[in-house]
Amino acid sequence: MAKHLTAVAVAKARAGAQRREIPDGGCRGLHLVVQPSGAKSWALRYRSRGRTVKFTLGPVLVGAGAESDNAPQLDTPLSLAAARELATRTLREVQAGRDPAEAKRRRREQQRAAEADTLQAVGEEFLRREGPRLRTLSQRKADLELLYPSLGRLPIDQIKRGQYKRVFDAIADQRSLKRAARVQRATKALLNWHGGRSDYVSVLTGTKALISISEHARSHVPSDDDLKAIVLAAERDQIFGSYLLFTLLTATRRGESAGLRRSELSPDGRVWIIPAARYKSKRDTVVPLSVAAQKILAAMPVRPGGDYVFSADGASALGNYAARKAVFDAACGVRGWVIHDLRRAGRTLLSRAGVTSDIAERCLGHAMVGVRGVYDRHAYEAEKRDAFEALARMVEDIVRPPAATVVPIRRANAGRRR
Repeated sequence: MAKHLTAVAVAKARAGAQRREIPDGGCRGLHLVVQPSGAKSWALRYRSRGRTVKFTLGPVLVGAGAESDNAPQLDTPLSLAAARELATRTLREVQAGRDPAEAKRRRREQQRAAEADTLQAVGEEFLRREGPRLRTLSQRKADLELLYPSLGRLPIDQIKRGQYKRVFDAIADQRSLKRAARVQRATKALLNWHGGRSDYVSVLTGTKALISISEHARSHVPSDDDLKAIVLAAERDQIFGSYLLFTLLTATRRGESAGLRRSELSPDGRVWIIPAARYKSKRDTVVPLSVAAQKILAAMPVRPGGDYVFSADGASALGNYAARKAVFDAACGVRGWVIHDLRRAGRTLLSRAGVTSDIAERCLGHAMVGVRGVYDRHAYEAEKRDAFEALARMVEDIVRPPAATVVPIRRANAGRRR
């Protein structure tokens, strides 16, 4: 016959190589379960509908904390006395024809179903399934994660429009209006995706934007003095600075240049083909590289760990922009600019260099609209190469202005004999 367990015996029960079940002679069917890891729990064994059922009551209460006056509950830490009381209560349910294990299983299924439809669960599934097709997966993930502290654990079909509005307002106050608008766009995309896979109807569809930044659209272009300071500081920074210079000379978006792989370059290094998966227009885009841009790439060390050019190890693309740029801003002394301003600066300098609007827009990868976009299939590679060379010359002239040629003025009577 099994011995009566005591609180001391429970505390001293040691783990073995195999899982152990120690029966309690003081309560029919109650067992102390000791795992090889040392974890302890209470389990009740009983028969229901002709079969033996093992029913886990909860973990063993560790320490000498005061007993609660409330009735013991399933899946909560239990002392020996509480485990006996809960086991006795459970056996009464079995005698009444109810199976507690089956009821517990149904509750867990309902809980899993509810958790599967929380905002965070749907967001994580969205990123897992759609991530490979997203141009900026890490940015979308970071934006959606700003929703989770307040709304992540709520069922997605119970979250009201006003709750989203309050979160967007908080993001605008604590971070920026631009970030709040971006989070809103990411949220709308998520809700529409979920609606396309279920009976859910998005509370953000077909309504006016809760956050609007159209009146605050950024159009900042660094001045020549700021650009000079940025370029000079960039020339002293092998990884992040080289990346910034390359971004300026190719007028690309920050993620496009940061994700540059050597396998995307032509064998002679004169052409960069950005794959459609990494480009906003979803088309392979040809970027002829100026001699200055080629020199930047030639100076970058080849990392044995992978294919990325602007990388500390070659295995991962450049990231952590905010922290890197904060250090860089302190070095160059320029404030109030963002990396995308370099793309705007590149477009502006193309115009200053006399490049036609059509070619300048093609350098930036902007698609031609209308009939021309349909019928004009010329790649314009030579024209774009000339334009990027002109851009490089403009940058060089700003950073290191050519010395002015002084022509001495001779007086009209110079050289006359008296």
